[in-house]
Amino acid sequence: MSLAQTQTVFFALMTEPEKIRQREGLELFVGTAELPAEERVQIYANMYLWRLVDALRNEFPKLAAALGDESFLVLMERYLRRHPSEHPDVGQVGRRLVRFLREHPDSKRRADLADLAELEQVRSQVFLEADAEPIEASAIAALGPANFARARLRLVPALQLRHFEYEVALLWRSLDDEQPPPPPQRSANEVAIWRKGFSVFHVVLTMEEAEALRRAMQGAPLEEVCAVYSHHDLPAHAAFAALSSWFAEGWVAALETD
Repeated sequence: MSLAQTQTVFFALMTEPEKIRQREGLELFVGTAELPAEERVQIYANMYLWRLVDALRNEFPKLAAALGDESFLVLMERYLRRHPSEHPDVGQVGRRLVRFLREHPDSKRRADLADLAELEQVRSQVFLEADAEPIEASAIAALGPANFARARLRLVPALQLRHFEYEVALLWRSLDDEQPPPPPQRSANEVAIWRKGFSVFHVVLTMEEAEALRRAMQGAPLEEVCAVYSHHDLPAHAAFAALSSWFAEGWVAALETD
């Protein structure tokens, strides 16, 4: 058997523990009376699994805290058996975890854990996004009334807007404060996640501000962005307050009129 074939068998033993129990391919490995081949290979398989679980814990610390060490290990082992690592970057091993949690619900787990994992994953993505120098709110005044309506906001790359079915921000805050988490609370909400300097933040937006931000992200002119607030008694005031907060948080990289 070639080296490549031996490596393929070894990897299968690492990722499919039932093969060890069935002794598939164990004849390729040397054992001793004190440490038979089956036990020797099992040691490597356990080390491989624990290394990947550690990588997942580093990527999803809040999920690990919500589950507890034992439950997290069990859940991650199930996930890794279904989605073994296929990327040379071990940091990519959790890229299917959110979908796994949504597609394989468990009545014994909190119903909001998929949302929690998604929030953690997006925060990691935002942290790694490209830098962009934000501009000041004074840029709006410089537009002048004639250009305001057709101007478009170019937002920084390190900003995302996500829809969640559960109030994941409440769960996050309780875990941050090391307090017992509240029961899962199902209530549709929109969360903005962004990086400012080397810190990542998230905040729950009102539905109308989320819609305004979504329009801005899609390249809509300011006239359409601000139209979200047309039902207010003072629509211009409400729209300006939202835009001002976006500038203050460093979300806006440029104002474009072309």
